[in-house]
Amino acid sequence: MQSLGFPRIDPAMYGGVALEKCGALGKGFANRSAVMLDIGEYEKCLEDINLALEYGYPEELRPKLEARRLKCQEIQRQKVSNCSHRNFVNKNLESSILKECLTKMKFFQAQKPPVIKDPNPCIPACSSAVKVSYWPNKGRGFVATRDIKPGEVLGVERSFAVVVSQELLVTHCSTCTRPCVNPLPCPGCSQVVFCSKSCRVKGLSEDHWLECKILNSVLFHGLETVACSYKLLKTWNFSQIKSMQNKLKMDKALLPEQLGFDKSGVYDSSSFQSVYHLRQDLGTFPFEGVISGCMNAFRLARLLELSKRFFVDESVKPVPVTKEDFLDACKILFNNYAKFTQSSFRSREEEILEVVELYPAKSLINHSCSPVMSSKRFGRESFWYAVRPVAAGEELTISYVPDFSIQPKQERRGNLVPVYNIVCSCQACEESWPTLPHLPEIMCLCMNCKEPFSNVGMYCQECWGRLREELDIMKAFELRIMSDKVKSALDFLRRMANKLVQVEPISKQEFRHLCQMSEFIFKYSTFPSQALISFMKLMDICAEQELLW
Repeated sequence: MQSLGFPRIDPAMYGGVALEKCGALGKGFANRSAVMLDIGEYEKCLEDINLALEYGYPEELRPKLEARRLKCQEIQRQKVSNCSHRNFVNKNLESSILKECLTKMKFFQAQKPPVIKDPNPCIPACSSAVKVSYWPNKGRGFVATRDIKPGEVLGVERSFAVVVSQELLVTHCSTCTRPCVNPLPCPGCSQVVFCSKSCRVKGLSEDHWLECKILNSVLFHGLETVACSYKLLKTWNFSQIKSMQNKLKMDKALLPEQLGFDKSGVYDSSSFQSVYHLRQDLGTFPFEGVISGCMNAFRLARLLELSKRFFVDESVKPVPVTKEDFLDACKILFNNYAKFTQSSFRSREEEILEVVELYPAKSLINHSCSPVMSSKRFGRESFWYAVRPVAAGEELTISYVPDFSIQPKQERRGNLVPVYNIVCSCQACEESWPTLPHLPEIMCLCMNCKEPFSNVGMYCQECWGRLREELDIMKAFELRIMSDKVKSALDFLRRMANKLVQVEPISKQEFRHLCQMSEFIFKYSTFPSQALISFMKLMDICAEQELLW
């Protein structure tokens, strides 16, 4: 359902004051431009000078600002540093928030998610190699519709909603969550910042519209961790949400694998329909958690009532709130909280700084301690890719916790059960695979008996002893060639791993050759082994270096 087109916060007005009259804001941008010049961020210096002029910088002070612009442009032309003063400032900023944000911002600006080469017409966030399936014991998930090569990008998705910890609100863009050192403030509150005008427009037209007037109270009462309850409401008001839910309840008659798809058969990651049908098992919540969630939902509903932006009529005017409507709003908020808690993904920048996001398509991917995929996040964009060859019909999985090569079985279960209510039954758990240091380098599969053995060859020692006299010369020659190819693939894998240890970049050509070599490694060997794990870890490094696209 489309929103009513609420009268959004006007970026041209700050606190109800026209931009050309915001002298204080203009002075703030001008002062920050001086800092940007000192630390050598010349492009950002020029941006802040333009913002200062746009936001009412006093006429009598403009010659000074123009002189700064000329100085900045001259430095850019000469391509020299700002000499000793810049060096002095840099030394004194080594441990500051500004210095840290500047470093992170440069990294994230250089990193961009890939583009899906063959998008799925039914699941736009995924590749055509992916389809939704259903298992009675674990619900919905993704399976491969064809053979998939390692490094193949299988999904790219923008989060439906995001919640950042309070410490990140002043250093990260509220819309894209990227770190920024010269942000734009919100025209309606002093709690969030935006990295650009485009992010500000998008943020003010999405969930920040609902929270702008109440965010200060949300933070004061320690409710930022449950802010997801209203983040999922986006730009919808109470009457729209109620009407939408009544229609979505009728979808429960559909087959489980059809839930979340609209009438045209599309699973849209930007639609509340896909969010509504995500997993919500209240039985996994402890009793204290349910009580706490209900109390927080009550407090958030009261704040939304006070904001006069949620309980409104079709003309967007506040309406009296009945007890029934208030309780219905509490129920909606609690259900949203449950969905977000059980289907979200967390990214930690430090021990306490956290970004929590909800991806409707990515949330369908099931867990395995020996996954076939991995994922990366850049801002609000997440993408996932194959880390090993995948056969058609095989389930596509990621690991919700550190995989078996990093954490032993009991530690993994200790993380999975309380948070996800999952008792994993993947092969790594069923067979209690050891962690990486305790694995053999390679476990080859015998071409005759199909049993694994821990040395490079086509046959295990027992089968080779019985069969070698029966092999003709050509067959023995073919086996020797295949064995040499496996050894060559392992040698190349070791060289690439050594390059990473020595912090040397891998070229595109080396990446393609690595993927080709993986054909022999995975065809003639099996889990668990250090060689296969090393290859999968290499895929993660290659993804960070943007070699997958």
